[in-house]
Amino acid sequence: MACFVGSAGVRDSYDVVVVGAGVAGCCCARELARYDLDVLVLEAGDDIACGATRANSGIVHGGYDPEPGTAKARYNVAGSKLFPQWADELGFAYIHNESLVVGFDDEDETALAGLLERGRANGVDGLSIISGDEARGLEPALSPEVTCALRVSTGAICDPYEVAFASLENAVENGVSVAFDARVSKLAREGEGFSVALVDGKVIRARAVVNAAGVHSDELHNQLSARKIHITPVRGEYNLYDNSLETHFSRTVFQVPTAAGKGVLVSRTVHGNLFVGPSAVAQDDKDALATTAEGLAAVVAGAKRTWPGASTRDVITNFTGVRAKGDTHDFVIGEPDDAPGLFDIACLESPGLSSAPAIGADIAAQVAARLGAGERAGFEARREPRQRLRHMDTEQREQAVAADPAWGHVVCRCNEVSEAEVVRELHGTLPVLCLDAIKWRTAATMGRCHGGFCTPELVRIIARETGLRPSELEKRGRGSWMVSRERPDYVELAQAEGNAPQVDGVSCEREDGASAAEPYDVVVVGGGAAGMAAAAAARDAGAARVLLVDREPTLGGIMRQCVHNGFGLKRFSEELSGPEFAAREAARLDGVEVWPGTSVLGIERAHGTGGADGAGAAAALHALELVRPEGACRVLARAVVLATGSRERGFGALGIAGDRSSGIYTAGSAQALINLQGCLPGKRAVILGSGDIGLIMARRMTLEGMEVEGVYELLAHPSGLRRNIVQCLDDFQIPLHLSHTVVATHGRTRLESVDIAEVDPATRRPIPGTEVNVECDTLVLSCGLIPENELAREAGVELCGGTGGAVVDELLATSVPGIFACGNALHVHDLADLAAGEGDVAGASAAVWAASVAAGEGAADDVLRIPVRQGEGVGAVVPQLVRADERGAVALTFRPGHVAQNVRFEVAAVAADGTETPLKSRRARVAVPAEMERLEVSIADVAKPDHLEVRMVDAPVRVATAAGMPVSKGGE
Repeated sequence: MACFVGSAGVRDSYDVVVVGAGVAGCCCARELARYDLDVLVLEAGDDIACGATRANSGIVHGGYDPEPGTAKARYNVAGSKLFPQWADELGFAYIHNESLVVGFDDEDETALAGLLERGRANGVDGLSIISGDEARGLEPALSPEVTCALRVSTGAICDPYEVAFASLENAVENGVSVAFDARVSKLAREGEGFSVALVDGKVIRARAVVNAAGVHSDELHNQLSARKIHITPVRGEYNLYDNSLETHFSRTVFQVPTAAGKGVLVSRTVHGNLFVGPSAVAQDDKDALATTAEGLAAVVAGAKRTWPGASTRDVITNFTGVRAKGDTHDFVIGEPDDAPGLFDIACLESPGLSSAPAIGADIAAQVAARLGAGERAGFEARREPRQRLRHMDTEQREQAVAADPAWGHVVCRCNEVSEAEVVRELHGTLPVLCLDAIKWRTAATMGRCHGGFCTPELVRIIARETGLRPSELEKRGRGSWMVSRERPDYVELAQAEGNAPQVDGVSCEREDGASAAEPYDVVVVGGGAAGMAAAAAARDAGAARVLLVDREPTLGGIMRQCVHNGFGLKRFSEELSGPEFAAREAARLDGVEVWPGTSVLGIERAHGTGGADGAGAAAALHALELVRPEGACRVLARAVVLATGSRERGFGALGIAGDRSSGIYTAGSAQALINLQGCLPGKRAVILGSGDIGLIMARRMTLEGMEVEGVYELLAHPSGLRRNIVQCLDDFQIPLHLSHTVVATHGRTRLESVDIAEVDPATRRPIPGTEVNVECDTLVLSCGLIPENELAREAGVELCGGTGGAVVDELLATSVPGIFACGNALHVHDLADLAAGEGDVAGASAAVWAASVAAGEGAADDVLRIPVRQGEGVGAVVPQLVRADERGAVALTFRPGHVAQNVRFEVAAVAADGTETPLKSRRARVAVPAEMERLEVSIADVAKPDHLEVRMVDAPVRVATAAGMPVSKGGE
């Protein structure tokens, strides 16, 4: 077997050349490997599936839609039947989830009856028409407007990239060769065979050619055949949602098809995401993959007809695929009568994916017959399936980590991808030539943060394993460079690094030798400011066994990369850098077990005896599934503190249209690349969003030699602290443009420019006609933080729609007894000092709870809690509940809902009949959403309030007139 990059090493002649490594070309290559033939696959891109296969719905269609007697009908039904066998042999994901085609009126029901008859004529089993109520019984999220549906029991889903990858890998392992970056420029007849010319000048002779060049297959066909075909590229745009919405639909749901296609569908993926799409817009450019604002809006609008809950909320990315629509409206498969030896797989629009196995088998048999080739001895049809950390149980994880500690290092937290999985692909059968190859083969960077956390780590691992400098690494395609420069010794440092996690001054070994079955009093998840403070506070409050776990090898969380000053003024009365602040907190952890480099994969309730000596009532414990390079294990805890921090809002969540170029980073990723990795992300940057980290990065990039063109903020006011605007922008003459936003990105490989539009402050929407193009190679996003609460959600913790964090009371107890939350996991803070102070409260509260559990108490928490509501002018309030028996002061934290001057913050206790008892008020000259406000109140003297309400109201200042008489004056 041989894999090449470019034509270097490629021989001058082969029996068969397959042009194109999309799913059709890869399936055909796999089937050709069954025969005694010398086969070469030529792929123009730097990875497989660079065209329509990658941006595909992933639906294995049943075969009810194609016109009977067509190639589409024949291959769709045959391919659909082959998929389970191929999935078993090749080990790719395949889920038989059924599908529905929904209708909304009598006309649609007539059309569905026609599809039913067409499907039966095509030989499709398991078709039936059901009512709208029956359809909603299967899929409760369906629109109430649905009146009927065609149920297709043979419908299924797969990952199109994985199908192509598994097929080609199996082909290569059976002797097929493949060359990447090998674009074909010309096909010509040469004797009884062909000459295949590459753009680099290499000419290859072949006895037969399989034309699987996707949208370009008509061009190759027309070079050899007088029977001309024409392909119109049709753009299809999609929105992909976070996998937290997976349960909304289990089946693929179509609308009644039209002449333009199968319409906007709603489906889940095999990875657990939900998506809607595609659109269907003809375009001239076969390689243009930019999304459009109009197309993405149309997709959501179309999906709403099926799923009224469809919106842009929880979207993690959008993308475009281009389909090859032929002018014959059917596949073009096999030899043209005037070009024997050329085997077309052309015009492969939907249902091309479903048909690919059958087409591959048929074409391979035709080629073998043409060339007189027999079956190859020793062909191995089976491929070893990939192990995935996220699919392992506890025992499997233990065995995997024992064999290779890299299984214990989770690189991608969103999709639980381990370092071992990344390294496996870097040394696999098919070469990794770009970062996106790792993305598609492992699912790293494919989760909700979309690479915000793991991209810098992946860059480091690739350098260590391959010797490739970060400035040589490309995202996808030539010219899609990731960083403009790195420190000279980057590769050497990456290769010299140790694997064992270390924390200065803190042991990562268990100190007391206790049995794994013995519960900890408190386990704190997250080693940032809040987590370290919580662990120390739990110990100080009497918890005998406290465990602090953090996914990073060094404690500190985000502070590790915040090399600027500004930390510690409130907590330590001293200005510190982020690493210095983290070191101060870490120094307080004496007596706390610390496990760095440890990921928590899940939390669930476990019931055991709460008393340390076996006495007491059965009390609820929490079981945490942990994995680390030292091993995988399950630990029990009487109390858990979630201090898991936050993630940045990524590019996909912003709904920006345009190209998916390299050079687009969240501010945190850019900061990690510069401060932790020694890499410069680009040369000329635009920053979107005026959050604090974005402001700080404007200064940092300027100091490192980048040109920062400006900071653009959607809102009419800055999102960051005033001091950062002065120190990071004003002092460096970097302009801040309020009420502006990025509406499009340009650059097929690396980012080349962005379109920026003015924003209407009232609607917060871009104003058409105000767009200006700004040249840049880097776009840095500072568009807000979102509490990281996947563990909390899986544990059943109630989350607050306003903050994104847990709903808590004043003890920071969540809705699940024994689980507490603090720091940015609870709500986003301005200062690490305040997050650490919140950790103090959560840790102490958790220790008290753990003591009650150990004493055989605390299995239930039935204390009455009073809701805290946000009133006029106020954003979400924390805590959202106050215990009715609370007699001390309660600190209420909130953000103003808008910029205001001369206001008064008020807290009132509201009785069931609406009467109010004022509890606290404070005047403020200026209120801005960027700065948190805090009021301390007591309900000790209030009789049974229905709820508390926090609000911001105008408080006109009183000034004296010339005559000395006071008058009211509103805020300016």
